[in-house]
Amino acid sequence: MDDKLLAVVWMLAYNHEDYIEQAVESVMVQNTTFNYKLIIGEDYSTDTTRSICKRLQDKYPDNIDLILNETNLGHEKNGQNIYNLCLASKAKYIAMLEGDDYWTDPLKLQKQIDFLEENSEYSMSFTRFKVKHNTLPKLSDDKYGRYFKDGDAYILFDFDKFAKGWYGGAPTLVFRARLFNINLISKYRYFRDIHLFTELLKGGNGVCLNFYGSVYRIHDGGIHSSAKPLERAETASLCYKELYFKNINIPQLKIKYRYFHSSYIKELLVHKHYFTAFKQAFLFGFYMKDFDFIVSNYKRITKQMLKGRRIWMFKKIKMAFQNKPKKKEFLGSQHYWEQRYQANKNSGVGSYGRLAEFKAEVLNAFVQKNGIQSVIEFGCGDGHQLSLAHYPSYIGFDVSLKALELCKERFKNDQTKAFYSMEDEAFVNTKADLVLSLDVIYHLIEDAVFENYMNRLFKSSTTYVIIYSSNYDAHEVVHVKCRTFTNWIAAHVSNEWKLLEHIRNKYPFDSNNPDHSSMADFYIYRKKR
Repeated sequence: MDDKLLAVVWMLAYNHEDYIEQAVESVMVQNTTFNYKLIIGEDYSTDTTRSICKRLQDKYPDNIDLILNETNLGHEKNGQNIYNLCLASKAKYIAMLEGDDYWTDPLKLQKQIDFLEENSEYSMSFTRFKVKHNTLPKLSDDKYGRYFKDGDAYILFDFDKFAKGWYGGAPTLVFRARLFNINLISKYRYFRDIHLFTELLKGGNGVCLNFYGSVYRIHDGGIHSSAKPLERAETASLCYKELYFKNINIPQLKIKYRYFHSSYIKELLVHKHYFTAFKQAFLFGFYMKDFDFIVSNYKRITKQMLKGRRIWMFKKIKMAFQNKPKKKEFLGSQHYWEQRYQANKNSGVGSYGRLAEFKAEVLNAFVQKNGIQSVIEFGCGDGHQLSLAHYPSYIGFDVSLKALELCKERFKNDQTKAFYSMEDEAFVNTKADLVLSLDVIYHLIEDAVFENYMNRLFKSSTTYVIIYSSNYDAHEVVHVKCRTFTNWIAAHVSNEWKLLEHIRNKYPFDSNNPDHSSMADFYIYRKKR
């Protein structure tokens, strides 16, 4: 065996305690005639992933380089750091494997690199793979068997196949390191696997070898599967938009962009965002000079709107015959919460059970790590979430007088806590090291209330602001209006504040379990020095 390192394996790990050991061991059992090394970027997991990675590094000290991030960098930044280390190793090949997938063939790496060594014209190789849904008992095949004929050892992968809907399987990918320019990551805003495949194809065609080399997992904690359908559709459209405009000489990318933008418009219609759908159809057709796209989508949108109108009229007639009373008029966010607490209802499921414990776990760790001495919370509610907190000094504000009454009674013997009305002008200029907004923003229905709340949130902090909320646009029930609040922050306070960390929810929203899951994530902002 040559002492020179021929291949490195790129792996990211974040909250993969149920999967990471199988992923790492599947790399360690590779039977090769050359030296290879696994480089893992452990991204400050909130579960036991980090301790598992340390144990495995102790088990394989010569074959694993473990990078332990001191904060959660996020998938993109963590991935870029590991790419840099892979390139710095001077290895000829880079193999890809996420911490929640695993390889299934101990000769996988050997077979792929043997092929590339013998066929220098190809930029990359990958293999067939199985798909494992955590909710299904059996593995399923990938969708690419139709491309293979009997006896095919491999098939060509080029931009034409890319345009047909196949860009390969990242868990099985091995590519030539010299073709990967690390600067391309900063070239793209939405860097994903498809960007990597695009750049590699520009350096030469790839091949798919006809054997199963890995298992790709689909689970609630995955980067893609944890996103909501509308968010996924919009991101896909934006990805292919920038891919096309950065590589306008590749016609197949135009086909992909058109397809995924059309899918985005379909998802907008599902959510009844008709104006946005009209706008997106027009903008695409105008900039791409594709007026057929505008006409066909305008017809589809209009048809969907008319269908929705007919359903609305039918419901109105049905209600009239059933003599149902009209729904009560919504009298505003403040009135809603005051009435809720007066009716002896609590702050909601997000402040109880495992969701409350998850929030407390993140916040208590942050306060301790950063030496926070004073905390202000805008929207303290009934105080149950606060009962799990460990804050040296705390002031809670709320719009509901009943909620304040509940908190004062609950914490009457705790001198470190005080509670005041949002409308109490005597405390408007009060500041703290850390200001919190937990499960509040999507309950601010009125635009003016939202604006005033956000301005006060950031003006009241000397160092940190932590927001726990949904971050997309939707208004499907009368007392909930989800907003992409990060856009507001970017437009109004980004010169003074920086998004330090985005922590995804440990229990992302599940329609089958709505009372114990949430659409909210943590967004941690720090004042620029």
